[in-house]
Formats: sequence, structure tokens, C-alpha cells
Amino acid sequence: MSIGYFLDKTHQPSPQELEETLGSTYPLWKRLLQFIEDNYQMPGEWSFGGKNYGWNIWYRKSGKSLVSLFPHQNSFVAQVVLGRDQLEKALQLDLGEKVGKMVRETPMLHDGKWLFIPVATATDASDIERLFLIKKKPVRRAAG
Repeated sequence: MSIGYFLDKTHQPSPQELEETLGSTYPLWKRLLQFIEDNYQMPGEWSFGGKNYGWNIWYRKSGKSLVSLFPHQNSFVAQVVLGRDQLEKALQLDLGEKVGKMVRETPMLHDGKWLFIPVATATDASDIERLFLIKKKPVRRAAG
């Protein structure tokens, strides 16, 4: 099974296809995109990750990745990579059962823990937002 749903490299999903495919999780998808916009002012870009990953929205700045979001049928996956220092902070958080277990049990690789978090609930989205705050401090907005 692939991580993503949209596997045709020649066809980037339209906003309507995305909303229809995400179904009941579309509000959670929008929530995470809004959180990123509000806190990081970082544009997302569509990227094709190959036949095992498909199309995803990738948020990165200055070569550092915040998250990749992979749409799926009535769900989506948030790929968050935590380095050693970030992992220590994440282990101190009171995360929901699913995300907490992934943070504790995912194997550590040379470049960090690669978490592929299925997002199905508001708790999942909240936990991912908390991981974002560990990965990158929010950008201060200019007063105006």
C-alpha cells in the first residue's frame, strides 16, 4: 500500500479532487495548513514522491523540512522527521496515544525519526501542531 492516494505523476490533484478524497478529514487538513500559514508564513508546494508516496504538499524553508502531507482516501498522513534534540523534547510532551506511541517506538535512523502519522482526529492534528512547535519556532509577525 502506498503512503499517498494520488499516484499519477502526470496529474497533480485539483482542490476539488483533494477535498473529495480527504472526505471527513478535510477540515483537519485545512487546520494544519492554516496553522502553518499563521505560525510560519511558509508556502507549501506540491511534490510527487514516486509510486510509493504519490503527490504531497511539502513545507520547507532554507532546506529544512517542516512536514509533508500525503492525502489518502478519507484520511491523510503527516510525515514529520525529528532529530535527536527534537525527539528529546517530543518525549516530554503529553501526546495522544497514537502519536505518543509513534514518537516512542519508531526506530531512530542516522538522520532522525521519520514519523508517518495517519491523521484521523483533532487529537492527531493537535499533536502534530505541537511537534511543529518543537521543530521550528513560530515567525514573529510585524506589528501593523
